[in-house]
Amino acid sequence: MMKINCYTMSESTFSNESRGKYQPRMTPNTPGKLRYGRTFLIGLAFMACSIFWEYYNFRMPVLLKEYFTDMGLEFSDTLIGVVMVLDNIVAIFLLPYFGALSDRTKSKYGKRSPYLMIGVSSAIVAFSVIGFISRSSGVAAFVALIAVVMWFNISMAFYRTAAVSLMPDLTEPEVRPTGNAIINVMGAVSMIIGLGILPLTSALFPGNEDLGRAAGFWIVSFLTGIVLLVYLLKVKETPTGDKFFEVGEHNIAIDPLTLEYLGEQEVEKKEPLLAGIKKIFTDKDKSTFYMLLVVFSWFFGFNALRTFYSLFATFSLGMESGQAGMALMLSPAVMILFAVFAGKIAQKFGRKRTIFIGLIGLTLCMVMMPMPFMNTFPAIATLFAVIGIFYGMININTIVILWEKAPKGMIGTLTGAYYLASQLSDTLSPVIAGGVFDLYRIITKCPDGEQYNILFYYAIVFELLAMFFLSRVKGGEAPGFEDNLIEEK
Repeated sequence: MMKINCYTMSESTFSNESRGKYQPRMTPNTPGKLRYGRTFLIGLAFMACSIFWEYYNFRMPVLLKEYFTDMGLEFSDTLIGVVMVLDNIVAIFLLPYFGALSDRTKSKYGKRSPYLMIGVSSAIVAFSVIGFISRSSGVAAFVALIAVVMWFNISMAFYRTAAVSLMPDLTEPEVRPTGNAIINVMGAVSMIIGLGILPLTSALFPGNEDLGRAAGFWIVSFLTGIVLLVYLLKVKETPTGDKFFEVGEHNIAIDPLTLEYLGEQEVEKKEPLLAGIKKIFTDKDKSTFYMLLVVFSWFFGFNALRTFYSLFATFSLGMESGQAGMALMLSPAVMILFAVFAGKIAQKFGRKRTIFIGLIGLTLCMVMMPMPFMNTFPAIATLFAVIGIFYGMININTIVILWEKAPKGMIGTLTGAYYLASQLSDTLSPVIAGGVFDLYRIITKCPDGEQYNILFYYAIVFELLAMFFLSRVKGGEAPGFEDNLIEEK
């Protein structure tokens, strides 16, 4: 059976001829210690994704609404939903593919950085063009907008998995939970930056909504360009080839401690993505498969909460939309403060236990949410702040377990599989949840709006399902964690 503990596979599976040919361009890591500064710089790659998405997700629905209204189309909200899930559909098909491709990439800039150079640059141009199109109207402008949106989505998919794979590539397994916490913090900071551009453009262009919106697209593109430039100047991946971009037949591994080039895995097939997926389903140890089901299930429930909470707050609690939004934003804000601590908890008590605590806590919060005493803004805001703590404990550690289960040289493939599960959940959850609410309203004949009262019970089902799948996962802890537990006993 395939060994699944990271960096413990026999070195004979890698070519010895090229070992030592490509030398590290950064200082090696210190065993058992995380380089916080380097991790922050690595996180710039993820930040280049997040800033784009925060502004895009806020502005695009309003822009699309204007186009559909001008064209006199009915069911405009449904059409908006279709366009807004295009990125998820693209991600489902392309993230695993490009993740596996980056595992095999030979480049003098390392196996991940070329994807950022190409993908971020392309996304910057596409996003800027969206800004120009946003000031036009009519069918021709709409068709052009959709074409550029697809260009933007493909550009983002091209580099997203490579960006996320960078941290585990350059960080030893023991301290990856804390490293991933820092990456998540930077993602949350990106959210604040992306949303902070909105009041900035309103102040710069008062009374000119069209120009302010377009300027926002251009400002985001400019800021992301700076982020990419800083990353390229500061993060120097170990070279894996002599050219700018070449995809080989076998996976390539870099030692996460010494950053040395380990060579190509000679036993790897020509289709590593298909081979990796096949191993997930056929390996006697189904832990990786169950871990992907954990990711799918917990996201499935939580995404329904994020999508429909504003409707629950408005119809059931009578809250203003602004208040509901402020309460909801407390979760990522608290996660910023708690993320590193969540990584430390996982290092001390184990990743699975930390995720279990997070799932149990999140479920209890959802049980409390529809209670009569939770009908005030202070109460709701406090509960969402607590949810942010449990959210961080789950989100930070799930992908780390998959990285630990990844065979040597296949971190990109497992990262792609992670995003396949999460993006599939993102795509299906809002649609299925909406269908459940409509069905409940039709069957019970309740007044429109009361169907959202079952939102939390709907979400709880999937969090409980995630706990069940997590109980079936074996391994995935940091190397030596089990030995340390025995010694402590």
